[in-house]
Amino acid sequence: MIAANSENTEMFSERINCTGFHGRATTVVLQVDQMGSINHPCHRLSALRRSLLFLVAWLLHFAVVSGQEQNAELYLPPLTVPEVPQASEPILPAPGYWLVSSWRSPQDFSQGLLRFCPEVTRYDEYVGYRHTGMDELTQSLIPGVPVCIVVHGSFMDSASVHPESRETWRWLNAGSCGLPVQMIYFSWPSDRSLSALASIDVAILGSRASRNGFYLANLIQSVPPECPVCLVGHSHGTRVISSSLHLLGGGVVEGHRHSNPGCQGKRIRAVFTAAAIDHDWLNPGERFERALCCVECLINLKNPDDPALMIYPLRRIGSGRALGCAGFTSKDRQELGSWNTRVKDWDVSDSIGAGHLWPNYSDRPWLARRLRNYLYFADSQHFPTLAESSQVLVTE
Repeated sequence: MIAANSENTEMFSERINCTGFHGRATTVVLQVDQMGSINHPCHRLSALRRSLLFLVAWLLHFAVVSGQEQNAELYLPPLTVPEVPQASEPILPAPGYWLVSSWRSPQDFSQGLLRFCPEVTRYDEYVGYRHTGMDELTQSLIPGVPVCIVVHGSFMDSASVHPESRETWRWLNAGSCGLPVQMIYFSWPSDRSLSALASIDVAILGSRASRNGFYLANLIQSVPPECPVCLVGHSHGTRVISSSLHLLGGGVVEGHRHSNPGCQGKRIRAVFTAAAIDHDWLNPGERFERALCCVECLINLKNPDDPALMIYPLRRIGSGRALGCAGFTSKDRQELGSWNTRVKDWDVSDSIGAGHLWPNYSDRPWLARRLRNYLYFADSQHFPTLAESSQVLVTE
């Protein structure tokens, strides 16, 4: 219940410092495994449709010069990466993932309250999809194994959710290097037919993304506290994530607060791709000023060559540049103060080039390997054993 009133051979790594939710210092080692891109036959017709929808929405009244995609490799200075501790009889997640949808949940505050009515689906490899509920989802999550929640962007129709979520799961597995991870694909109603006033359609979807932050916040809170959480957002999906973190930090969205704010000591990291939010919205006094309260660290994959984000400022008078295009500016970092240590930009324009869609990222498993300490908490992951699992069950 929501109460009224608020990414064939050389390995590199980079070390950054992040501050935990309770002021705990955490060192994140970002390991690099350079690989070329791998293309999957992931429903190109649907991807083409979403591409056209998104670009038409942004480019209806403006001309954009787009360059060709670049394939230059990215390099980081080599550092020592700690070994992941190995335990006997490790418990590994079953091959599959969860899909949680808010498509049937209220999308406005007309009744004063937002009630999360999640539709939950389980995908098992070699078996397929089956409908289930939140109880089975939460009870099946293995304590200690990271949970990666992926949030898609706008113009995602319901027919594309299954194939795109499968490709995302395969992307995560291809980049894991054997590290276990549990994936939840969060889908929100982001599909909309374009009208003559495309800028209005985009604005409506942006507001809808903010409101679905309430539901994502509920989903995050349902994850057992023993499971670290990584939030991966694409385009307007980063707005859903920013809103949810802001609400969990005690912030207000469209005049409403979350009925039960707080991160409950959870370890949360975030990955933003093609972020379609203003570059300063995480700053103090801005729209999502409380979002960084709950995260250990956030990495923003910046791409100045993204054609959709290039014209992001043209959507309304006074709009700032997109975070996915501009990154955190020097002024932003000054305003963030001590929270500046929690955010990092990574320029991926040499690899992504003039691309905006999620397949531009998920077709590159080396991106996931390079982000392994965000996606899989590889710097601190512990493999639960059968004995530890039994102790937990007995305690409960």
